[in-house]
Amino acid sequence: MRRTIAKTLAAGALLASTALLGGCGALNEPTTAPPAPKTPKEKLLDAVPDGSQGTFSFTLQDAETAGKGVVDPKGKRLYLTTEYKDKELGFTMTMGYLIIDEESWVKITFANTKGVTGLPKLPKKWLHLDRAKVKDQEDVGFGDPDPAGAVSLFQSIVDVNEPTAGQFTGTVDLTTATKAEILDQQGLDALGEKAKAVPFRAVVDGQGRLTSIELDVPAYGQVRAYTHRATYSDYGAAPAVEDPPAGETQEAPAEAYELLNS
Repeated sequence: MRRTIAKTLAAGALLASTALLGGCGALNEPTTAPPAPKTPKEKLLDAVPDGSQGTFSFTLQDAETAGKGVVDPKGKRLYLTTEYKDKELGFTMTMGYLIIDEESWVKITFANTKGVTGLPKLPKKWLHLDRAKVKDQEDVGFGDPDPAGAVSLFQSIVDVNEPTAGQFTGTVDLTTATKAEILDQQGLDALGEKAKAVPFRAVVDGQGRLTSIELDVPAYGQVRAYTHRATYSDYGAAPAVEDPPAGETQEAPAEAYELLNS
């Protein structure tokens, strides 16, 4: 208390002397320094969809899988369809996911299966899931509104530049960006030190929203080098994620859970 009083008296004396020296002129108001400009990394993290941008469409593509869909963060609704092509056996598996709040459905179909055995025979309807029967429930529940795990990627940036407004280039450490699920542990081990500095490019639109990410994944093991891509579009204008028609649904059979948990 004594120190506070002393500081107050000292400040009063200083103000008094200033007034005497400067006459009746007004005191200058203190100025506030402008905020520091955001770094490229901060701009990218701010650009990731967090639900405030409304519904949006997206696409995903890596070495063997391509996907697309719509996210409605406010309604906790997600539609996703992915297509996987088996290079050895030649068949194609298409998986559709529909998540509406606490309810989940999956639709699984196969094509080009001539001569292929061992594939499950599943109904061609939306199969309603009991989430408790799915090993990794994050796969069939609405969680992070960003389907590409961009936050994990950008938090693991090693270096990044913005040579042109909205255009970013740099490298990321995939060994710490595991939530983005670009590679499994086997792939990370095979890449070794290269996994710690994977080149990437990203684009942010004029409203500060992420529109694309590309990662140049080096070759490892039997996998050739490829580009992992994700795009974001139709912010606030993507088509609605509708409930599945009642006549096109049924409860998922055991074979569906076996495939999801494999």
